[in-house]
Amino acid sequence: MSDLLISALQRADDKTPINGARHRGAAAAVGSAEDSDTASAATLAAAHDHEVAQGSDSAKAKKIRAMRETIELRTATAGYHRELSVLQRDRSRLDVLSATEERLERRAARRVRGLSRRHDVATAVAAARLDGRGRRAERQLARADATDQVWQRRALARRRRLLDPTSRLASLQRTHVGVSLVLMAVAVAGIAWTSMGVHDALVGPDGTPLAYIVEPLFSMPLLVIMTLHARAAQWGRTFPAPENRTRIRLLEAFLLLATMTINAAPVLPVLGTWHNVTTLLGHLAPPVLIVVAIVLQPLAAAFLATILEEAHVDVADSGTTRLAADTVDTLTLVTKVRAAIASGELELWAETGLPSVEAIRRYFGCEKRRAQGVHDALKLLASPGSAAVKARTASPEPR
Repeated sequence: MSDLLISALQRADDKTPINGARHRGAAAAVGSAEDSDTASAATLAAAHDHEVAQGSDSAKAKKIRAMRETIELRTATAGYHRELSVLQRDRSRLDVLSATEERLERRAARRVRGLSRRHDVATAVAAARLDGRGRRAERQLARADATDQVWQRRALARRRRLLDPTSRLASLQRTHVGVSLVLMAVAVAGIAWTSMGVHDALVGPDGTPLAYIVEPLFSMPLLVIMTLHARAAQWGRTFPAPENRTRIRLLEAFLLLATMTINAAPVLPVLGTWHNVTTLLGHLAPPVLIVVAIVLQPLAAAFLATILEEAHVDVADSGTTRLAADTVDTLTLVTKVRAAIASGELELWAETGLPSVEAIRRYFGCEKRRAQGVHDALKLLASPGSAAVKARTASPEPR
């Protein structure tokens, strides 16, 4: 408050000169705000000037100086009151914080900053985790798409192999080779097994190795006969020829019986030492496996050879004919369908008297479009008009 008073006195002193007259700017700023103290101060100043003009003694001078000081003090007091009234009307003084309030404000601001930092950290962590989950999801989707594409390509390749006659023939040939190798391996394994048993029965485990060739002497002719049966079946022939069939059958029976006797003799009650039924079956199992391989080999070869022979392959070149390749292919299938109908391998529908499109497709393994073309050709050939044309072309014209 003392500082405000001093500043007010200084401003009042600057605005009020020694002779009591006002500055022009001060009179305009104060205006009608002068109170009764200002009017009395002006009157005293005028009286003081009058007395100074009349007397010049020291007492009067002192009195005049005292009056001047009083006037200046009153003027300063009036200025102070004016400044104080303006200051009291200013609402900003109410916003001044105390020391306790300042401490509380700092504490609150510090807490708010901490909460803001924790919020920022939590937001950043959540965003990073979300991005990580998004990247993992994208990688999983990419792997799933790649896997689907791989399986799709495999399925398309499988479909092409199933629909392509050449691929079907290649697959059938691989099956034929695999079956032949498996059956041959079974026969060889059976011969090796029986060779060990015959060797131990004849000369014992430590006997001469020449005893190992005793059993193959009876089994190898069976393998030769099995190979001939398979090759004959592949070419659509029958082995042996009718005039030699009896001798070959007797030879096979003799070789099989000899092989089984050689293997089972050491454990039979009369020819060897009897142990139990399990031991007997163990000695009989290898010859039985050889018999199974010998029987299955020609059957499998004949079946696969028939499929290979009757399988249809699209004609790429019509050759020397004037027909298109598709027409030649359709007519070839028509001929094969008629042969299959004659052999009873294709069933006929009662309504049309022809095999269905699906039956033709399954039998020849061709596309549905090709099977439909063959079915349409069969219907055209079976129509009455085509029969009349066939009859006219078959009968000679009169000359």
